[in-house]
Amino acid sequence: MIKIAVSIGDINGVGLECFAKSLNSLQPDVNSVQFILFGPIATIKDYFDSLNIEYSSSKNSIIINRFVVDIVPTETNADVEFGLVSELSGKLAAESIFSAVQYIKDGKADILLTLPINKKSISLSGFEFPGHTEMLGESFGTDPLMILFSNSVRVALVTVHVPVSKVSSLLRPRLIESKFASFEKSLREDFGIKNPRIAILGLNPHAGEQGNIGIEELSYINDTVDKLNMNYNSSIVEGPFPADGFFGFGQYKNYDGILAMYHDQGLIPLKLLANGGGVNFTANLSIIRVSPDHGTAFPLAGKNMADPQSTLEAIQSGINLSLNRINLL
Repeated sequence: MIKIAVSIGDINGVGLECFAKSLNSLQPDVNSVQFILFGPIATIKDYFDSLNIEYSSSKNSIIINRFVVDIVPTETNADVEFGLVSELSGKLAAESIFSAVQYIKDGKADILLTLPINKKSISLSGFEFPGHTEMLGESFGTDPLMILFSNSVRVALVTVHVPVSKVSSLLRPRLIESKFASFEKSLREDFGIKNPRIAILGLNPHAGEQGNIGIEELSYINDTVDKLNMNYNSSIVEGPFPADGFFGFGQYKNYDGILAMYHDQGLIPLKLLANGGGVNFTANLSIIRVSPDHGTAFPLAGKNMADPQSTLEAIQSGINLSLNRINLL
């Protein structure tokens, strides 16, 4: 049986709603998947009751569509206040994440599913990380790689949650090489692509246009791409490509993976292509961590209108990624 540890996310958002709706749409045999959700059972019931979500319950579990969700209680309790930034909801979200991570580090689960957090709420609680990715990197002592994907489009990021004004100063050949190495390995081992074809995007408009619009490509990105292509016999590396034309004219369809220099450069087109779906996967960890590719959506919270597609894809993809790793053993 595959066990999935689930952090509760921000209870004032749509995370639990999308999770419950995903269980109602999930196809695997109910005897093959078990969920463990970290949070106060009374709050979870209040959340589902307020949205008229059907479930049955016992003292320590909730059942939705015959899927058993074991509840591991947290010390922190919080009332559901849909759409509101709250230090208490942030504290609950943080405690849930840390508990779920420890649970999976102890070998009690196979997959970590993190429901969306509100960055402001969780920061008010004292959570010191920009997001899940950085927290997981510290917890597991590795340099995590953010990969967002939808179907066959997979985008990885060299820099993640940093201001655009700092991207150029952070980029260095060694950083690009390190992120590429993690990406190439993940495409082979997690996604099962034997000889991945990988595109690397330039930093500047028109990929610098021979130094007329920025010098980073001429200074080191071009040479880094050439070096990677020589050093990796198991993959094909091409670029750097101007990001607008690369996505706008469909070049992305020719590649198994795309390495973007910064957050919005890669994720805006990915999210447009995903059309409400998409999965956030943290590579270069000893575990499988997946998350829906959206936030708490406070304006929709409490209205029972949220689309669960991304959460459903995250669950299904987490199972597939886990099986791919098992098959390597």
